[in-house]
Parts: sequence; C-alpha cells; structure tokens
Amino acid sequence: MNIMKNAKKLRKEELKNITGGLDSWANIEIDLSLCGCSCSGAVTGPKYCIQYIACPQVYTCGEAAI
Repeated sequence: MNIMKNAKKLRKEELKNITGGLDSWANIEIDLSLCGCSCSGAVTGPKYCIQYIACPQVYTCGEAAI
C-alpha cells in the first residue's frame, strides 16, 4: 500500500499558512512559516522544523566552485 500516492506537494505559500499543533518539548504552538531552507540545502528555523520539512541538497549560493 502506497500511502504517498494521494499526497500533494505544497507550494511555499501554502506551507507558510500552516500553523498550530503542539511541540512535544514545551507544548507550544508550532509555526511552520518560521521554517525554511538555506542555499546549501540545510533546514533553517526553530529546532522543530527538521521534523516537518526537508530541503533539497543542492548548492545554490551564488556560483559553486567547479
């Protein structure tokens, strides 16, 4: 059974509208609009972001050395 077959990839605008939920450490609201990706592909933002988003591992910071 493929649980991802009906999955929809969210656009950046849609991701920014996702709020709410509980943080397992301190029972605070999770705001995914604070999460993002660096130009090197690292997840940025609060610690919980790595549980909710993934970033492409592509170097896009200016011109990469060849």
